Amino acid sequence: MRTLLAPLLALALLACSSEPARQEAVEAENATGVPSGPPPPDADLNASLEEVAGLEAPPRFVGRWASEERLCESAAWRFAERELRTPAGSVCRFTDVRSVPGGYDVAARCTAEAPERDDLLRLRFPESAGGMTFESESIADASLVRCGE
Repeated sequence: MRTLLAPLLALALLACSSEPARQEAVEAENATGVPSGPPPPDADLNASLEEVAGLEAPPRFVGRWASEERLCESAAWRFAERELRTPAGSVCRFTDVRSVPGGYDVAARCTAEAPERDDLLRLRFPESAGGMTFESESIADASLVRCGE
């Protein structure tokens, strides 16, 4: 029995003696603010940026727009990433959206009181206007304000 008790007592004493060392390390970390163990792994900034880039924001034109703020409820233009629907019933399906200085050039197939035809929509965001200008060959040009969502 004594032969079993001696090794167990030695292990218990070792365990007790390591506790103050661990406590001293914790106290040193708290006093300096610097962890005493190995440093944490560095964050991978590039991986984080790639992850955020995958969550690309929609183009600036997406949303509801109207020629006047008071027309937002009854006569809004509805721009989606790949389509436009005007209050007059015209529909354009976008085939190519290109970012250009000041806005977008959008190649589209539009139906506006006539058979469907190819068109180039020019969407611009002049700072002085605080809204968006719309130019097209098949739909009347317009100056639009963003409708509150």
